[in-house]
Amino acid sequence: MRIEQLGKLSPIAVPGAIFASANKDTFIELSNYQQITFLIESGEGTAGSTTITVEAKAGASGTAVAIPFMYMEKGDANYVEKAATGAAFGIGGASGASKYAVITVTSPMLANGEYDRVAIKTTAVTSSTVPGAIYAIQSQPRYSV
Repeated sequence: MRIEQLGKLSPIAVPGAIFASANKDTFIELSNYQQITFLIESGEGTAGSTTITVEAKAGASGTAVAIPFMYMEKGDANYVEKAATGAAFGIGGASGASKYAVITVTSPMLANGEYDRVAIKTTAVTSSTVPGAIYAIQSQPRYSV
């Protein structure tokens, strides 16, 4: 495997207290990739819960629509399909309680609506100081870059 086939990594929310406000509106185009995986990491701190959803749209000016996605948390053995209404993700916790969630969307999941871009959304956790980060990994390129 050539290194170009591994994918493209894009920061969505850089490390910091990202859960105090909603994360949204960073749409990533998938025209050259067949899969996108979002990695949401949470560090230690006052426990809380955020809701993760995925939105898709056709074109930059298209209307965003919530879509189902594949979901797995640290310690899970397999992905599970989550409805468009989202998944609750517990953030924070005692010392050493870091955790992560992995969210994956494939191009066949977008085909029905002819969507070409997706965004990850998290709801705000009031006054949260829990550190975290969100990254998008585009993989399985359709064409050589």
